[in-house]
Amino acid sequence: MKKLIAVAAAGLFAFGCAESPTSNSAELDATPAFAKGGGGVVHHVSLGSNDACEAFGLEPGCDANFSLTANMYADGSVKGQWNDTFAGGGEGIHVSIDCLNVVGNGAVIGGVITNGQAGGVDVSGQRALTAVVDNGTSSNDPADQISFSFFPFPNMSCTQLVPGNFPLFNLTKGQVKVK
Repeated sequence: MKKLIAVAAAGLFAFGCAESPTSNSAELDATPAFAKGGGGVVHHVSLGSNDACEAFGLEPGCDANFSLTANMYADGSVKGQWNDTFAGGGEGIHVSIDCLNVVGNGAVIGGVITNGQAGGVDVSGQRALTAVVDNGTSSNDPADQISFSFFPFPNMSCTQLVPGNFPLFNLTKGQVKVK
């Protein structure tokens, strides 16, 4: 039976490889990023957490959630998304990340708020900054740390700052990854 499956798989592979490629531009482009001139990912930062309200003695998750993913490519370009939902629901920000400064095991992240409400005010279009620190994954390691979302930050690039410029709070749930 294993030989029959192997022969069938080999036949499908050979048939699939024998077909000529199409020139339909609507097809999924499977070209690796490094072959497109972006140079591949040189830094990756991600965070998934409740938020930092526990630092004030409040119940975990009291301030909803905080998540982000950012990539810096070899050509220096940065892309990513970040969401910070504020306490009480209905308010928060979505940020299109365009700036990343990795310093050791920490990072400062910046971008433009594409959609957001804070204090009943539309904050879309404002620049926002935050910071994270990856202190490891073992239960013996110090807790990872995050900062709040700070905005507006006109005329301020994340490359001008380091994580220590921000108030950092220990996470008891969630994980920061800085690579």
